[in-house]
Amino acid sequence: MKKKMNKKSVTIKKAALATMCLACALSVSACGKKDNRNENKNPITGESQTQSNEGNSSEGGSDNNGENSSDTAAGDHSEFEAMIGDENTDPNSIIDYINTNIAGAAVSDVKNFFTGLLGFGDDIRNIDFTRLEDSRKYMPEDMIAFMDLMRLEGDTPSMAMSDEENRKVINMTLSEMLERARLFEQHLEKYPNSVSTDAAARMYEEIATNAISGGYNREEGVEHYYKGESSDVIDQKALQYYQQFVQANPNSNLAKIVTEYINVLQSNDYKINDSMEEFYRGLHGRLNVNNLTNHGTNAGTNGAGNGSINSGTGTNNGMENSSIENSSIESSSIESSSTQTSGADNTAKNSTGAVDTVIQGTVNR
Repeated sequence: MKKKMNKKSVTIKKAALATMCLACALSVSACGKKDNRNENKNPITGESQTQSNEGNSSEGGSDNNGENSSDTAAGDHSEFEAMIGDENTDPNSIIDYINTNIAGAAVSDVKNFFTGLLGFGDDIRNIDFTRLEDSRKYMPEDMIAFMDLMRLEGDTPSMAMSDEENRKVINMTLSEMLERARLFEQHLEKYPNSVSTDAAARMYEEIATNAISGGYNREEGVEHYYKGESSDVIDQKALQYYQQFVQANPNSNLAKIVTEYINVLQSNDYKINDSMEEFYRGLHGRLNVNNLTNHGTNAGTNGAGNGSINSGTGTNNGMENSSIENSSIESSSIESSSTQTSGADNTAKNSTGAVDTVIQGTVNR
């Protein structure tokens, strides 16, 4: 009787052990299938997302990560190409198309979407990047970082339309312009060959050029934004802002250019002459993205593409508040009515404290 009980007990234990082994095997098998199904599910970021590869498994197997299978799942995007090719297309229509089709698009298609969008129209500021928020998880990393930069540019624009002059004019203080240009430079350092590179390079050159040349254009009769008591002289107070920027960003390409400019200013007694104009004409070559190197984020500057972008006005405020807080440039030559901003822009400027009392045409009134 006892032997029968022991035999029965052993049989039960064996059955239980077999059941556990079977359960483990099924679990491992399920995990293996899940990993295989989710491998490179988001071909853009490498993160596990609900993306086009699930559809690819029915088209030709999930092991095929090539663009052909994704393109098959994504479908025909000739409509998008037609929209990009028509200069009368509303940019919002392009964004709507991207939002609708990006989830199932191939890597190559996603790149084409944003290349087309960023290259559309004369001014990238006309694109409302807030409308792309729902597509954020499908975007390449550089595009997310660039979108955040452009949203910052939208909230506090470096250039604003002047009703009096019927053109865009500088809308920031000198230190703000330099810091904004540095943000785009950092983006280009981090993403040198990406979807957003060309667009970021255009923004970088435009803002940096205006920060240095003050928008001066003799042929079009545009006076220097940082002029002094007369239209052919640059206000010497600008020097300390250029110097502060160089001290805060010593290894950046922009700081090297600004250092050159400081020497030009001093050697020409701040006069806008042929030598000064020649330097301005050479800015295009100096600001070429090929000159940039990956120095990383310098102390005192704001990193681009890390999700914590701010207006870039806090870097030099400590020095400015202590040394220049009371040095307001209120002369008629600086306080030009042609560069008045809207109430919203002035509200944004109020937060910069003493910076708004120096080197600017859009002083608070």
